Amino acid sequence: MKIITCCKIVPDEQEIQVLPGKELDLTKASWKISQYDLNAIEAAKKLSAEIPSTLTALSIGNSNALEGSKIRKDILSRGPDELSLVIDDTHHFSDSLETAGAIATALKNSDGFDLVLCGTGSGDLYSQEVGVQIGALLGIPTVNNVTNIKVKGNALEVERTLEDEIEILEVSIPAVLSVSSDINVPSVPAMKEIMRAGKKPVHILDIALTDAASSVEQLSQLVPEQQERRMEIIEGDNEEAVESLYQFLRKEIL
Repeated sequence: MKIITCCKIVPDEQEIQVLPGKELDLTKASWKISQYDLNAIEAAKKLSAEIPSTLTALSIGNSNALEGSKIRKDILSRGPDELSLVIDDTHHFSDSLETAGAIATALKNSDGFDLVLCGTGSGDLYSQEVGVQIGALLGIPTVNNVTNIKVKGNALEVERTLEDEIEILEVSIPAVLSVSSDINVPSVPAMKEIMRAGKKPVHILDIALTDAASSVEQLSQLVPEQQERRMEIIEGDNEEAVESLYQFLRKEIL
């Protein structure tokens, strides 16, 4: 089985600074794998260990995000056999349809695939739409919020854990699945895996992203007004204190 796991490289949110005018300053933030895509990589790694397969990581973005050897090694140390990159500084990938179009174009120009795995959303935009849009653009089955995957012959048995039930679906391949963050706990690469990552192949794909048109125009990106949290202190542990707490909560809820 040929498995492709998509991963977006995003600014580390812990290092994003807020300017006095409430604009976001990303210039000093380092790059990291989107945290939800770590679940997709881990799910792909688990599947590839269970069945004969090849596992390729695919990432699309600008040169600032993808040209560093550190981020490439970070991706490869988590299980993929190889890494394919589409580096494009003419697109902002600022909306889900643009990103999905770019990934669909890269997949059309690949050597083929049986399964594409995505995270439930990206760490920066979190639109939760890219996986579904990739499937729609390619005209193949797509399922989101996946919490378990099993290979059943030439198909996949996919579980979706809903609020009060578990939905089990049989999905033919090729397919695109977006995994929930509940599907696994991403493992931390061991030193041996980090050392091996430096020897794995990295392919720079020369692809024109003609299908990756942006559907939105971002006018501004500002930090929302900070709301002061209301605080009520009730001292004591007697019945009067409990009654005061009850009346306070009742008033707030009603």
